[in-house]
Amino acid sequence: MKRLKENSNKFFIRLLLMIVAFVAVDQIAGACLYYFFTHQVSGEYAVANHVVYKLNEDVLVLGSSRASHHYNSSLIKDSLKLSCFNGGRDGEGLLYSTAIFELALQRHIPKVVVLDVTSDVLSEKEDEKSRLSILLPYLKQSDVVGNMIEKKGKLELLKSHLQTYRYNGQVVSIFQHYFLSSGNAVMGFDPLTNKMDVSKVSTHTSLKPYSDSISADNVEALNLLINECKRQKIQLFVFVSPRYNDDTQQNSYLKMKSICNNNKVIFHDFTNDVYFKNPEYYSDRAHLNSRGADLYTDTVAAFMKKILNPEANVQYLSKNDIHGSLN
Repeated sequence: MKRLKENSNKFFIRLLLMIVAFVAVDQIAGACLYYFFTHQVSGEYAVANHVVYKLNEDVLVLGSSRASHHYNSSLIKDSLKLSCFNGGRDGEGLLYSTAIFELALQRHIPKVVVLDVTSDVLSEKEDEKSRLSILLPYLKQSDVVGNMIEKKGKLELLKSHLQTYRYNGQVVSIFQHYFLSSGNAVMGFDPLTNKMDVSKVSTHTSLKPYSDSISADNVEALNLLINECKRQKIQLFVFVSPRYNDDTQQNSYLKMKSICNNNKVIFHDFTNDVYFKNPEYYSDRAHLNSRGADLYTDTVAAFMKKILNPEANVQYLSKNDIHGSLN
């Protein structure tokens, strides 16, 4: 009986030591990964890290790939005489944008926020919540991040107590963008250089008009972002940037316009703007190429300048590209 008790004690001591060792290794490895993660010099997380840890610009652009590829930060800076950073991220929606915005506000309050939205930004999407794991490295920075990640499931928050889990699937990318990549020199703006082959593009959509369901989480995120801008006295612009085909016949689009109107948020839709129907301006039917992005940025910067400075003498279309589009 005595020997059985001794063996039992040894087992629990060894188990305890194993748990302590596991936790210690996880903490040390997590701290190392955190260092390399926060010091990446290029890639999407380098852009996000700037917004979270280093933002000091006057204008912050938020949104999905259409934000990151459509808003030339340098042109906005030159036009508005305000520093600008593009914090858009490919494939992400309002949940990500709102979370990253909340993180940014802990260190800096921009004067202007540009939120680029798609017409389905409030629609329910199967994969949107599953992508929220990309916020895990920022978990300790804000409760808002935890609330967003919890939308994926409580198990995700439980697993995130492991420091190394927060970088799950990212280790190779972290070291690649730390050791092998050059720095980001365009203030978050990521221009697309290719031209769309219009012969391969259909202008028709397979979506049934107004068949989408509204996501309560996305509506909550949009309202949170709007209310934060009001509270911090930040000028908010909500834009739907150009696309080659029209996809505005969605419930999400109507709901978004309604929310902006009810909150007196400046909203403008460039989807059907005739100046942006030239296929030469597009990389694909949903994204402008660098030429189109520069033209659009000139246009949207002039739009914002007129709002921010009503006395300014501005025009909404770049003269250079007026002539180019006529040739």
